[in-house]
Amino acid sequence: MDETRVLPGNDVGWNTGSTDEVVARHDRSGRDTLAVTVVTATAQLHGVDAIDLPPLSEAIDPDALCQLFAPLARVAATDGGTRGSIAPARGRIGFRYAACDVTVWADGTVIVTPA
Repeated sequence: MDETRVLPGNDVGWNTGSTDEVVARHDRSGRDTLAVTVVTATAQLHGVDAIDLPPLSEAIDPDALCQLFAPLARVAATDGGTRGSIAPARGRIGFRYAACDVTVWADGTVIVTPA
């Protein structure tokens, strides 16, 4: 059975199924940035403290990553929605960090798998 667990307080979880991966949900209203969520999820996959990983800036610009999926990154609804309605931004970005493949989705989902 595929089970996802969430670590208390930081919304980082891990998948206990047949593949090694960490699935995290970034809390946009929380105190941590998206970059912190990525590093924390990667550290969880490696079983180390986040401080033991290389700087995220060696793989991607952390500020650009945070701005790319900022809460205000929304597009106007173009599918006949009511006037003034908005739909969440869509998309994802993938990159390699600390010997892992990281995918960040516009909805705040972060998936980290071994490279």
